[in-house]
Order: sequence, then C-alpha cells, then structure tokens
Amino acid sequence: MVKELLQRLRLIGFLLIIPFSISFATPPNNFDSAKKMAADLFSNHRVTLYCGCSYSVENKVDLKSCGMDTAAPIARANRIEWEHMMPAEHFGRYHKCWTEQLCVNDSNGKAYKGRKCCEKIDADFRRKEAELYNLWPAVGAVNQERSNYTFTVIPNKRGFYGCEFDADKDKKLAEPPDRAKGIVARANLFMADKYKIEFSKEQRDLFNTWNKKFPPDAWELKWAEKVASTVGYKNPYITTKSKDSSADS
Repeated sequence: MVKELLQRLRLIGFLLIIPFSISFATPPNNFDSAKKMAADLFSNHRVTLYCGCSYSVENKVDLKSCGMDTAAPIARANRIEWEHMMPAEHFGRYHKCWTEQLCVNDSNGKAYKGRKCCEKIDADFRRKEAELYNLWPAVGAVNQERSNYTFTVIPNKRGFYGCEFDADKDKKLAEPPDRAKGIVARANLFMADKYKIEFSKEQRDLFNTWNKKFPPDAWELKWAEKVASTVGYKNPYITTKSKDSSADS
C-alpha cells in the first residue's frame, strides 16, 4: 500500500510539473538573445542549412566538409551567420519603422528607417526577428548571396562555390538545394500564419509543394521539439504530417 501510494504521488507531481514547465517557456525578445538560443539548439548538430557544412563551436566553417574549398578566400564564407529563412524585409514592411523615418541618429541628428530603426523602437518587430523557427545556421557568404530574394526554381543552375545554391541577382530570385527546400518552406509557411504575412499564390503553392516533397528528417523533428520546449508553442508544419495551407494569410 505504501509503495502504491508513493507511485501515485510521483505521478501526480509529474503531471503538475508539465503545465508549469510550458508556462515558463519564454521566446527570445530580440535577435541577439535569439542567436544565443539558436546556437545552443544546434550545439549537437553544427551543420549549415543550405550547403551542409560543418562548423566549430567558434562558428568557423569547415569548407572542406561540404566541397566549398574554393570559397576560402571570402571572409564571410569562413563563418556561420544566422539566416532568416523568411527575410526580415518580408515581415519588416508591415511596420512603420521599416517604411517611415521614425528614428533619429544620436550622432548626426539624421532621421532613418529600416531594420535598425525597428530593432530600436518596435518590440513586435523584435519578436518576429527573434523567431527561433525562422533561424538556421548558414555559411555567411551564402547568406549574403541569398539576400532577401524570393525563393523559386531557377533553370540552368550554376551553383555557388561547390554548393547547390543559386541566386539570380538581376531578378532577385534564389533557389536552395533540395536538402533545404522543405526546411525553408516550413519556416516561411509558419511565419506567414503566425504573424499574418501575405504570400503570392505562386509562392505559397511552391512552399506547399516543397513541404510535401521534402518532409522533415529526424534532426528537424528533434530540433522542432527543442524549439517548442524553449518558446512554448509548436510549428505545426513540422509536427503535423502533411499540413497544407492553400490560402493567403
């Protein structure tokens, strides 16, 4: 009887702990804190998004690990950066601080707008910028090449220093390798739903196609669980099999 009573008490205690642990989950409130949290989430899987490069705890990229040796002379190719799979511009344009000169430079008195202004005065923008489901490590030079271009399928791809990533600077379009298409699709669909960001029908259809064609692997599922424990909510495009979205947010 005593043993059975103790088991019941342990079970009750465990059930009581669960809601408290969820309630104490706190999303990062700015990009700097988000990068630190993201680094911790990837501490046991230091592999970049687009090119599959390994990187060290000091964020130094092993270009040989992904066949990008020829990019070594490029400074940004040797370090990782935290890629917003939905670029900041895509959600920033919904904020006045991005489109209107609401900030003033303390040193010269000039008014300015854009990302720096939004980071300074808009908590809602900072929350979107810090969304962990939208952050993944990328080779810095690839992050730069991608810019804020729209994802699409580019014919006659040339690649980028040995990585199967391509960008058309004239048309401002980019295509990730197959290894990343599902990941970027699920991030963008999630961001659009959670933060009410509109896509064209063509862009949403493309992301839905990539989401289905390139489902989450074991690591993405594990990563999503860790993110959910950190922020207190899930990305249903990862945790719900074959979730689709056919209408603009």
